[in-house]
Amino acid sequence: MSGKNCNVYISLIIIMLSVPSFAQHQISVAPAIGLYVYNSENSLKVMGDKNYLFNYGFELSYKNKNILGYNIQVDYSYLYSKIGEVLKFIRTGEGGPEPIGVSYSDVSLSLNTIDISVNGDLGSFFSFGFGPSFSLVNKSIIFDYANFVDRLASFNIGINGLINMRIPLSKNAEYWYFYSGLKIRYLHGLFYDEGLRDLENYNQNFVTAILTIGIGYSF
Repeated sequence: MSGKNCNVYISLIIIMLSVPSFAQHQISVAPAIGLYVYNSENSLKVMGDKNYLFNYGFELSYKNKNILGYNIQVDYSYLYSKIGEVLKFIRTGEGGPEPIGVSYSDVSLSLNTIDISVNGDLGSFFSFGFGPSFSLVNKSIIFDYANFVDRLASFNIGINGLINMRIPLSKNAEYWYFYSGLKIRYLHGLFYDEGLRDLENYNQNFVTAILTIGIGYSF
C-alpha cells in the first residue's frame, strides 16, 4: 500500500470516528435467574446424587448504536448457586469403627460474565443478538468439619444468543423503560488455576438459560 493510499485510509477512519452517534444510550439493571441446561460439574463424584440446576444474581446492560450502524450490547452478569450437604461423612475414632460424628460437604459455583452481542430489531419493542462471552468461574467445595474450603478459579469463553424486550414508560426523548431478556449462553473452560491439582482429564462446560426482568433508562 502506497503512502498516499495509507493517508487516505487514515483520514477516512478519523472522519468516521469524528461522526457523532445519534443513537440512544440504553442502560438497564435487572435481577437474573438462570437454569443450567447442561453443567459438566454434575457428573463429578463430589456432587453425589445432587445437581446444579438454578442460579441467581443480577445483570447490568449497556446498549448503543455505533458509527457503522450496528447495535452493540455489552452485559455484565453475576450468577451464583450453592448446594448444601452434598456428601455425608461419618467420622470414626482411633479405637474402632464406631462413629463419633457426622460432617457434610457443600458446593458452590459463581460466574462473573461479560457478554458482547451485535443486535438487530424485531419490531418496535423486541431485539435479538449474538456474540462472544467471557467468564471468570469460581468453584468451591466447603467442608463444615475444620472449616476447610477447596477453591478452583477458571477462565471460560463461549457464545451467547439473546432476545430482549424494551417498553418505553413515556414518550419523552429521554425515558425510563421496562426491560426483560432471555439469553442462552454456552461456556467452555480455557484456563484453570490448578495449583497442585492434576486436571488433565478435567474440563468445564456450561449451557445456561437466563431470564432477566428489570428497568432501564434511555438517553
